[in-house]
This record gives sequence, C-alpha cells and structure tokens, in this order.
Amino acid sequence: MNMPVREEEFNVFSRRRFLTSLPAAGAALVATAAVALDTSDPVLPLFREWVSARKEWYRYADLPGNGNWQAPESKAAEARENAAFLAMIDSTPTSMAGIAARVTVLWDLNGPTEGGDSEEFAEIADQHDNKLIRAIYRAASGTNEIPVWDKVEALA
Repeated sequence: MNMPVREEEFNVFSRRRFLTSLPAAGAALVATAAVALDTSDPVLPLFREWVSARKEWYRYADLPGNGNWQAPESKAAEARENAAFLAMIDSTPTSMAGIAARVTVLWDLNGPTEGGDSEEFAEIADQHDNKLIRAIYRAASGTNEIPVWDKVEALA
C-alpha cells in the first residue's frame, strides 16, 4: 500500500534516497563519457572554418588599398567567418573539444583578446563572467590556457 508523501518528507535527504539514486547517477556518468568520446562533433569543423576565415581576413586586412576592408577577398573571408559562426552557434557540441571550441568563441565575444600581459587584460579576465568562461574552458580542454581563438591550435 502506497502512503501519500508530504512535500517536507520528500525533500529530506536520507541514506535510502541516496543509495537508490546511485544507479541513475552511474547511468548519467556513462552517458557523459560516451558523449566525451564522440569524434563526430558538429561544432569542430565549423570552429575550424571560423578560425581559418578569421586568419584569412586578418591577412587581407593589412593589404595596401584595403583600408576599409572592402576588398573582395576581405568580404569573402568575412562572409565565411559569419556563416561558420552562425552555423556553430546553432549546433550543439557533443564532445569536450566541441565545448572548448564554443567557449573559445564566447571568450572572443566577451573576454579580453588583446594584450595578454597587460593590467587591463588581467582585470577583464578576472571579472566574474570571464572567470566562469575560463573555468568551463579548463574543464573542457584540460589546459590552463586562456581560450584565445588564434592560439587554440589543438582545436583548430
């Protein structure tokens, strides 16, 4: 016979509840490990394309006569970068490397990207939101690096 459970009894942590939740927790860990081993992460090729297009855009940015970045090569690289970015943010990472790639893009949007040794860089990098980004990146990449897109060769 099932007895009704009052809400205050339901929220009480007990040894029995803990022990009965272990199989579910184990299944969640196995599922997480399977995702981490996935080599077909849809984010990674998009991240590589995004990095490649950005590098190309920067190469063309300094060419003579391309002061406003209107040269066809600059416009084409910018279009590739934007397309890869939009596809990437609509994709769900399925691996730790994919998460690290997405966090690298988030850092590019939110964190400091210039002057890694400057006081201003350190202050911005130490803001709460950027500390969270760095912590996620550390967990996903296994490194203690700052996720700056043109220095993340392991993902690109």
